[in-house]
Amino acid sequence: MTDCVYFTLLNRVAELSKYDISVITGNEPKLFPSLKDARLRKILKIFQLIICHIELGQKVLKNKHRDAVLIHGFSTEFLIFTYAFSLFWTKNVYVLEHHNVQQAFYNPILRLMFKIYHLFGYRYLVNEGSLSPLKNLGFSEQEIDQHISFRFPVERIDPSSLFISDAAIIQLNSNKIKKKKVGLVGRVRQEKKSGRTLNLLLKLQKKLDFLLIIGTNDFSSFSQINLDEAELVNTSSKDNYFAVLTSCDIIVLNYEESKYFYRTSGVAADAIGTRTYVVCPNFPMMSHQLNYPTQVGILYDDESDLEMAIKQALELVPPLENTAFESHYVERSIENIALALTKDIESQIELSR
Repeated sequence: MTDCVYFTLLNRVAELSKYDISVITGNEPKLFPSLKDARLRKILKIFQLIICHIELGQKVLKNKHRDAVLIHGFSTEFLIFTYAFSLFWTKNVYVLEHHNVQQAFYNPILRLMFKIYHLFGYRYLVNEGSLSPLKNLGFSEQEIDQHISFRFPVERIDPSSLFISDAAIIQLNSNKIKKKKVGLVGRVRQEKKSGRTLNLLLKLQKKLDFLLIIGTNDFSSFSQINLDEAELVNTSSKDNYFAVLTSCDIIVLNYEESKYFYRTSGVAADAIGTRTYVVCPNFPMMSHQLNYPTQVGILYDDESDLEMAIKQALELVPPLENTAFESHYVERSIENIALALTKDIESQIELSR
């Protein structure tokens, strides 16, 4: 859900500003979608990204007369095509980073490219209220001042608005055992260590006396694991996904440090939007995401600490009078963050005039 939230946020910035701001995004074409060969698909992916970034460059050139142009996401390796096809125009261009800082931190070539784009004049929109990752990439304080940070937004989810499939209702209603519910929710990807995390949770389930709920769109990766003691819900639909998050008391994330140390989590934001506490690794951006302005989760430093973290998180589970989530929603609403981001961009516009 992250891209949609970001795109909405940037458009709200454009709406709220007294300046003329354009929000653009690239459209990656799907070349030969029926092609099955994995190697050829990877080669085609490169061409698709090149075309996407060429289109971004053309859009920048078309909107260069605006007060600011906000680019919704980019790939570090391919932004050079945007630069070239905008005829090297960067004066009023802001690029929203998703995973780019994280990649640059672990890859010296991408780190160099990230710095070069700064020298070209691009301004970065960096997640989660801190520009310290740029300092760790070798940016000076003066260079950092050219860029903008903002908090990850949270959308409050109203459970009554969800249309849940009959199968999901049966599975979620089968959780009639009066146990607290721990979820492993989201798409299965290697950097999320889903299989390893599942095995850890199955071992802790009886010890901590919770019911394990697994929500994903593809269970094939778990085919070798005995899931008899867990509730499985297919989250291919958006409503089923949020229904599973709503049904959990906490969710557990166990991301790979090399992929997520300088990233926020869209799943964490979605869980917080359903008043569900989050347990996740103690990485800088996710730490801020869970603890500002109020605590809505528990951090752990190592997998050996996961048991204690889950136990602490389960102890947080309502009291109904708990106002932590409401405070979180107010501070991290798209409207609130858009206002703050608008002011920052307007300050940059004034400085550049």
